[in-house]
Amino acid sequence: MNIYDRMMAIGTKMTEMDASTYQGAFIGKISYMAEKEQAGQADSIRYEFGAVKENAFMYILPILGYVDGVEMPVEKFTVTLVKPSDKEKELKRVEAASYDNAEEFHTFSKEEVYSFSKETGDQNKIHLTDHPVVQGMLLLRTAAVKSEDVSRIDVKFVEPSYAEEELKWAFDGRDHVLFADGYVKATFRIK
Repeated sequence: MNIYDRMMAIGTKMTEMDASTYQGAFIGKISYMAEKEQAGQADSIRYEFGAVKENAFMYILPILGYVDGVEMPVEKFTVTLVKPSDKEKELKRVEAASYDNAEEFHTFSKEEVYSFSKETGDQNKIHLTDHPVVQGMLLLRTAAVKSEDVSRIDVKFVEPSYAEEELKWAFDGRDHVLFADGYVKATFRIK
């Protein structure tokens, strides 16, 4: 299976979770690891939920990808959801540095965000408004497809990305930094 199809399958599997448990939580991090050869050569991958871990601040939700006849998972996808807090928190924006190697990432249209929600079954209202938030999985899929030869991606979300924002990214020597209008949206460590 190619990386695009695998990311769509994982995104679809995520929507099978009991979302009522995680209401108000937001994605803080995503970690994706794959046995590239096995995952890439597989005709199909079966995705299963791993054991959810929880503490006072977050939920950690694993999804494991298995190929028939292989005991160990060929993919591991972990989402860290940050629990809502009673304390009102102000968004601490991080200014993006000036990058000589900045390039276009993508400017997602509203229709792309709505379409991704429909394809994956993601009915979170923040993705269906007149000013929708771009899904973390859509950002991850786009980064994975752009990077092609991926065995691991770790994403840390700093602030929401919105449809119609001109997203750019640049390599800072360690991470790919996703930014728009001078502010960091996320960082991707790609291996």
